[in-house]
Amino acid sequence: MELGWIDFSKSERDKILIILENFKEQGVLDELGIAPIRDGFSDLFFPGTSTIQTRAKYFFIVPYALKDLELNSEKSFSQLKKQLDGTEEKCARKLLDINFHERGIIGRRSIASNKWLKRTPANIYWAGLRRYQIFKAKMSIDQYIKIIAFQKQNKSDILKLGNRNDENDEQDDKNAGVSQKVHLLNIPSYNPNWINEFNMNLTPEEGQFLKNQIISSCRNSMIAYILKENIYEVLGCNFFRDLESIIDNFPEKIQNDFYMAKSFSEFVYVLRVIYNLIVSEEGNERAKKEFALLKPRLPNISNVNIEEIFSSLRLYNPNLKSFLIKSRELMKDNDVEGLKILIKSREVFLKGENRSKTTHPGEFDKNIWFAGGYLDYRFYNAKNIILDIFESETPDIVKTYVLEENNREMEGI
Repeated sequence: MELGWIDFSKSERDKILIILENFKEQGVLDELGIAPIRDGFSDLFFPGTSTIQTRAKYFFIVPYALKDLELNSEKSFSQLKKQLDGTEEKCARKLLDINFHERGIIGRRSIASNKWLKRTPANIYWAGLRRYQIFKAKMSIDQYIKIIAFQKQNKSDILKLGNRNDENDEQDDKNAGVSQKVHLLNIPSYNPNWINEFNMNLTPEEGQFLKNQIISSCRNSMIAYILKENIYEVLGCNFFRDLESIIDNFPEKIQNDFYMAKSFSEFVYVLRVIYNLIVSEEGNERAKKEFALLKPRLPNISNVNIEEIFSSLRLYNPNLKSFLIKSRELMKDNDVEGLKILIKSREVFLKGENRSKTTHPGEFDKNIWFAGGYLDYRFYNAKNIILDIFESETPDIVKTYVLEENNREMEGI
């Protein structure tokens, strides 16, 4: 199915492109196997984020829901899991009732189909909660719920999980419903009636807490520096590559990493354009136009330091490194046919002859774009988190930056 729209302004056009870019980043298949570098840079700049995170508030919704589990009287692991699921669905329904058009409500489409998600906010935000030390242990969410159930049953000291001590069995019922032994959730406050009083905006207390957690737990990252130095100009950037206009505000190390990631993104984009030319048998109009623009610049784009990228990200992947270095040499020589052969070989190596699209050229819709575009390194998702934090602190300043950006768009600057 093809989608179309009418642009009434540059601002509306850019917003549509941002949405489409985000969908591409989330759902794109890694046809050429560059994910280790993409994810490495994403974790370097924006640790704790993922491409399916939407709003900062979920960094509190999930802990509040877990706190509910700690304090209620249910002892069964399976029932506690169902309760967590139920709370998250209740949150989504409440947010839709408050404001149906609120951005970033997880589960919107599932609820419209009278269903609920398999991958819930707790699953989506768990790694981030651990990374920001809002949850202070290295365990899965299921393991934690088991500990809650186990603790309530009082069959063992939590710190000796696995070494059951039956001497305490007689205390089972006395302590049910009370969590007293460990405090793995690190949240500024908890209101037992939170679910009836919350909305998607961070309170000033929540915003300050999350900001401090990111700064302290992700030192030297781009997201931590943005928050620490209140770099509001980030809100005017739509894509990762747009950060170049304000990159002088960052320390030299972050600047160097940014330029390395940006050059790699452009380098990979060339490979992806050629990939689409192969699959469509030169029939994809977008690929043809893009390649016509890129071809004169191939020697310049090939100036990407693959060796330094692998070293900086501490990656060990000889096959990927070899593919990228060979691509660089062919690109430097403007050897497009050589690049096509190499790209086909890479896809067959990753997926096998039968599953490779490049070995079945012409069998796909020529208008479909495969393999993604420029790499955005989760900037879109990180920016939403940053925006929520800044809005909780200084809504008037944030509004000023958003208005300035809208005015710039209207003036076509």
